Amino acid sequence: MKKFFTVVPLQRPGNLNPIHYSAVGNTRLEMAEDTCFPILTAISGYVEPGEDFRLIAVMTDNEDGRRNCGTLREELAALCEARGFTCSRGVEVVSVEADDRVAVHVATFQKLIDLVDDNDELFACMTFGTKPLSTAVQMAVQYAYRVKKNTSISCIVYGQINRAEDRPSASVYDMTALIQLDEIVRVLADKGVENPKAVIDRILAL
Repeated sequence: MKKFFTVVPLQRPGNLNPIHYSAVGNTRLEMAEDTCFPILTAISGYVEPGEDFRLIAVMTDNEDGRRNCGTLREELAALCEARGFTCSRGVEVVSVEADDRVAVHVATFQKLIDLVDDNDELFACMTFGTKPLSTAVQMAVQYAYRVKKNTSISCIVYGQINRAEDRPSASVYDMTALIQLDEIVRVLADKGVENPKAVIDRILAL
């Protein structure tokens, strides 16, 4: 099953507004609708009409997190209705404390990997959340890819808003190649390759 992972943002009221994200590096991420949540561009681009999928949202359990998670539910429902998608479980919330202690993020990591099964196709958004929390989500997706049978990582997205202009603009980037590079480096290190840079250069040149 296709499973999408994201972190619910903690913007205060009035600071989380829908915007059009222009796709960079992957045309499948181009979505006509404005959105507050870049993960929806991946859902729009990779889910087929009538296909059931799951959206897992890591939410800090405070007022801002709960409010913005409500907005995510509304946007997901509107997208599914417009495209004929099926997210039968709605937004599945993994609730976390507003705390950056290592133990908290380890617990989040464990909760996330329990949600991945063999044969899953994984997607994630690395836009929101504290750096440690975003790292925990990324680690969970990569770990699941390594240990589950026939599980793949199809797309990792990152949304960026340029507020330097009079009218803000936004881009959504396909960052999957960075995850793939990390996997390549790990394999090269495990095999004791003496000149990994040369191997990586050849791969990047393909």
